[in-house]
Amino acid sequence: MEHLGARNKTSLTAGSSVGCAPMFSTSFQIWAIAVTIVALSAPALSRAAASQSGKPRSAASHHHLDTQKAHRAAVEGRKATARPSTVQWSAAAREQYAAGQKLEKSGSLSEAVVHYRKAISLEPNWPEAHDALANAYSQEHKPSYAMLEYLRAIRLDPGFAEAHYNLGTLYRGQGNLSGAVQQFEKALEVDPDNAAAHNDLGLTYAQQGKLGPATKEFRSAVGIKAGWAVAHDNLGNALAMAGDLDGAMNSYRNTIALKPDWAQPYNNLGNALRQAGDLKAAVEQYQKALELNPKYAAACNNLGLALQQEGDLDEAVKQYQRAIHLNLDYSTAHNNLAAAYYDKKNWSGAISEYGQVLRLKPNDAAGHYNLALALRSAGDRKAALTHFQRAQTIDPGNQQYRAAYESLLNAAAKPKATVAESGDKTGSKTSAAGHK
Repeated sequence: MEHLGARNKTSLTAGSSVGCAPMFSTSFQIWAIAVTIVALSAPALSRAAASQSGKPRSAASHHHLDTQKAHRAAVEGRKATARPSTVQWSAAAREQYAAGQKLEKSGSLSEAVVHYRKAISLEPNWPEAHDALANAYSQEHKPSYAMLEYLRAIRLDPGFAEAHYNLGTLYRGQGNLSGAVQQFEKALEVDPDNAAAHNDLGLTYAQQGKLGPATKEFRSAVGIKAGWAVAHDNLGNALAMAGDLDGAMNSYRNTIALKPDWAQPYNNLGNALRQAGDLKAAVEQYQKALELNPKYAAACNNLGLALQQEGDLDEAVKQYQRAIHLNLDYSTAHNNLAAAYYDKKNWSGAISEYGQVLRLKPNDAAGHYNLALALRSAGDRKAALTHFQRAQTIDPGNQQYRAAYESLLNAAAKPKATVAESGDKTGSKTSAAGHK
C-alpha cells in the first residue's frame, strides 16, 4: 500500500509555486500529488512504510513500484488469513517455491526467479507460483513480465485476491488508474476485509480526483485495522484536500498517537493548521517533524511558508535555503525562496531563484511570469518582456500575463520620466498578483 507524502495548499503532491501538496502512502510505494504559486509541501498518501523524504513533485503525482514494500504493506494492512487450497502440489515444486521465497527475502531476485520458474515447470497450474514469480519480476523492474504472470495467476484462479491486488498495484504504478481500480475492487470482492486493498483503492481514487470515494476507502481501511498509522494519515490527507480541516487534523493526531516517531504526520498536521490560520501551532508541528527527521526538505519548506506568513522573512529564507540544500532540485522551495527575496526587494536573488525554477520546469508559465516581474523590478525591461511573452505563449488564455506584457510594452514607448512612474505602478499591481 502506498502513501502520498507532503501536503500542498490545494492538491496532492508538491506545488507549482510556494508549496507542495499532500502525499498519500501505500504498500508498494509511491507517489505524492499537487498545486499553485506559493503553496505548501503536501501530505503524502502512504502505503505501508511511507517515505519521509518529502521530495516534491511539481504538478501531479508520480508513483514508482516497490514490490517488497507493497508485500509488507499488504501483510500489515489486512487480517492474517491463510489462503485455502484443495490442491496438493508436488514436493519437488514446493521445494523450488520455498527456495525462491528464501532467496527473494534475501534480495537475490535473479536466483529466486530461477527457482520460481522451476516450480512452475513442475506445476504449471499453480497460481501462487505465478504470483510469486510476478512479484520477483516487479522488484527487478520488469513490469511486462510481471503483468503476464499476474494475469496467468488470475486466469488459473479468478478468486485469487492477492494476485488481483498485486496487478492493481502494478497498473497504478504504470498510470493505468482505471485498470488499478478494477483490480482492487476484484480483490475486495473476494476479500472485503483486506485493509491494504481499501487503502490502495483510496489512493487510486485520490489520484483520479475522486476524494469522496477515496475518503470512504480510507475509512474502511482504518475501520478494519484501527492501529494502522499509514491509513489514518491517508485519510487525513484526503479530508484536507476535500476542505475538511478539522477532520484532517483529527486523523493526523490519530496517526501521531499510533506512530509518534514518524515525521510525516507532524508535517501534514502543520499544513492543516497553517491552512486554518493557526500559524504558531503550525510552526510547532513543522519543528517536531524536523526534530524527528532533520533531512525532511518538505517540512523545511513548509516551515519557511509559515514563518513568511508570520512576517519573519529572514528566518523563512533560511528554511527555504535549508530545503534546497537538502534537495537541489526542489522547484517549490526555489520558487518560495524567490518570492521571499522579491518581498525583500532582493531582485538579483529573486531573479536567480526563479531561474532555478525554470531550469527545473522550463515550460512553467507562472515561473516565466514571476521571473518577468523580478526583471521588471530590477529595471531589465527587455528581458522582462521576453519572459512575459514566453508566459503568454505557454498559457495564451491568461489575461493577467497579456495585460502585464502590454503594460510594460506601452510604458517602454513613453518618455523616460513617465516610464519609471508607470513601471512602478504596474509593478505594484502585478507583483501582488504574481506572488499571492
